[in-house]
Amino acid sequence: MIKKKHNQNQSKSGSKTRDLYSLASELGLKFNKTSYLETAFIHSSFRNENPEYKEDNERLEFLGDSVLGLVVAKYLYRTNPSASEGELSRQKATLVSTAVLNGLSEKLGLSPFVLLGKGEGQGGAQKKLGANLFESLVGAIYLDQGMEAAEKFILKHLIDYIKTSDKIKEATDYKSTLQEICQKKFKLLPTYRLLKETGPDHEKTFYVSVSIRDKYTAEGKGKNKKFAEQDAAKQLLKVLKIKV
Repeated sequence: MIKKKHNQNQSKSGSKTRDLYSLASELGLKFNKTSYLETAFIHSSFRNENPEYKEDNERLEFLGDSVLGLVVAKYLYRTNPSASEGELSRQKATLVSTAVLNGLSEKLGLSPFVLLGKGEGQGGAQKKLGANLFESLVGAIYLDQGMEAAEKFILKHLIDYIKTSDKIKEATDYKSTLQEICQKKFKLLPTYRLLKETGPDHEKTFYVSVSIRDKYTAEGKGKNKKFAEQDAAKQLLKVLKIKV
């Protein structure tokens, strides 16, 4: 069990720990060794400020990442018998992407229970916090109950989530798909060009073109250059009649 420290930080952590058991129950989880569950929600920044905590969730995150990858790969292999290795790799990359796992973590309500150090969890510093929490929780389930339980949890929550969520569409890497097709079919890479930027600094819209030998072209837009390139790649895939 997490030890109690008589200060404001510890009072908050104790409350979060008690609520964490309610969260686990809502998710259909019952841990034999509750320390695995608790450790899954201890961020390294919190442990650094509270040395009496001997471990944070980074090792569980590492383990959970591998378990998640194997379960998703197995699922895709079984449900897509005609897919090539490249297609399976792209699908897997999307399903375990930060965008998808962050969205799932938000849906499951994981982030409010993490113990963070002062100043952490704000702005862009913790963009992967939700995804990391999901992976560390998977790692904790695996250690406590084994592969079967971890797989059941992943398929129940992740697979159900991706079937109904727009996050998959947002996370699809159209640029990588287009690049792979161009290399195979045209023996070259697509060319991207920034056309223009519009709007105020805090709300810009970027317009980008992509072309293949100036024979096939398309344009896209987005709130930053990266998103605009993804949109342009998506549009060019439509021109090439490639279903993604």
